[in-house]
Amino acid sequence: MLSLAGDTFHLSRSTLLRLASAIGSAAVFGMLAAPVLQAAYWPSAFALAFIYGFFFVGGTGFRILIAVAVQDASRKASASWSGATTASALAVLAVALLLGPGGQEAPLLLAAYAVAINFAYIPVKLACVEAGCCHAHRRDRLVIRDHDLRHVEITASVVVLAASLATLWAGSAGMAACLGAGGHLAIRLLSRWSRDRLPASGLPNEIKGQELVPLALVFAAAIWLAAWQ
Repeated sequence: MLSLAGDTFHLSRSTLLRLASAIGSAAVFGMLAAPVLQAAYWPSAFALAFIYGFFFVGGTGFRILIAVAVQDASRKASASWSGATTASALAVLAVALLLGPGGQEAPLLLAAYAVAINFAYIPVKLACVEAGCCHAHRRDRLVIRDHDLRHVEITASVVVLAASLATLWAGSAGMAACLGAGGHLAIRLLSRWSRDRLPASGLPNEIKGQELVPLALVFAAAIWLAAWQ
């Protein structure tokens, strides 16, 4: 939300958190993936951050484009953060598959994405806490129980992020990609199940869970590339 107060614009805290998610994750991706280009570090980091940001931010608008294309007022036309995940995951996956196995570039690219998407999810969920949305409708006995789903997601994302970074720092890009992509996929599945937002649930005119398949493909590609290392 953008409101006018006097002569200055004031961004809501949830909007600032979502901006931090997009900008921060793009910066993280660029800095971690820069060696893939085998050129000067900072120009490479900036270029990759810009490309990642293009797909990440562009993916948020898919619901708006669909609603306009089909002219269906019942469709949700809000920005989609799962759309951001879908677009960025497919773009990174395509490049990683073109690079192929046998080298360090493809695993590093997927590891950079895995770290960046987990980083992005933390301020997004903090924005959900601020906005009061995304509560659990169903609870399991092991993970969520009586906890706030959003706090569970934030904590899990921090753990996955730390594990992925530590593994990448230790020199295993393939394993870092597996941990980051698999961990984030598990968090998304838990979140969608608990909110009754899996693809086969809810209203039939809503697109739900479109990020799950791309994340699963990234995870599968990470396992495949790690096996070659």
